[in-house]
Amino acid sequence: MKRVTILILILAMATLAGARDKKTKAKPGPYVFSSKASAQTVRGVIVQANLNDGYALDSEDELHFRFSKPAQMPLYGQIFMASNACPGLTTKQVWSYTLAELDGTTKVTVQPAWDYPDDYCKVQTNEVAWSKPEEMTAFQAMLDKVPAAVAQAPAAAAHSAAQEDAARRAQQHQACLDLAKNNPSITCK
Repeated sequence: MKRVTILILILAMATLAGARDKKTKAKPGPYVFSSKASAQTVRGVIVQANLNDGYALDSEDELHFRFSKPAQMPLYGQIFMASNACPGLTTKQVWSYTLAELDGTTKVTVQPAWDYPDDYCKVQTNEVAWSKPEEMTAFQAMLDKVPAAVAQAPAAAAHSAAQEDAARRAQQHQACLDLAKNNPSITCK
């Protein structure tokens, strides 16, 4: 009877190990997404979403920016990488974004990482896999909801035309004021 029980336990463990190995593993980044909206519009949506999630904007460039917030690194990182003996240095979860606009499509490259102090109290960055596929799907869905750049073009053109019109009127008014200096019968409106 003991042999049967042991055999069943061995088979169960082998089955569980096989199932664990068959699970789809997260692929390492960077991860590439796309949007029909302009890079500037996509940038605004990403910045707002990260700020709403409690992240701080660490570095900012027009098309490359990075967010971080203090967080507890997974156990493997706490044991083998991060040092707790560095005053003032904390472990942070980091998200870096790079945008590239071409032919009406914005390509968004995302890289998750951890910033952590090493044994010499120097900050190290370790890029990691985006382990939650549902978050990746939600991120693409968010990009799909961003209004396309085509809808914004008429508004930008109208704004530009209004600026040009205001500048032209200001020039005409200044010319009128210059003429009125020498001729008191001229009234400028």
